[in-house]
Amino acid sequence: MAQSSLRPATHAELLRKVFDLPGRGLSKPLAESILSLDFPDSDASRAAELNARANEGLLTEPEREELEAYANIADLLAYWQLKARQALQQAR
Repeated sequence: MAQSSLRPATHAELLRKVFDLPGRGLSKPLAESILSLDFPDSDASRAAELNARANEGLLTEPEREELEAYANIADLLAYWQLKARQALQQAR
């Protein structure tokens, strides 16, 4: 069977496509709500712990997958928050 040369998309990349709604914009309340989103302290601590273990080369495979999930969601959140800030600036 031939192998695909396509790179699999990350969850964050696929969700970004779903929520990237050109021309539809974000309402002010939605943009403000997006800007208030963040990881709970316990998750932020866990991600920091995993990053420290990664820097030491001590991650297990399940931990690597968990850290990758945190990174993907953090990337997606940063993207949404950028879009929210842009929407609020354009509304001024």
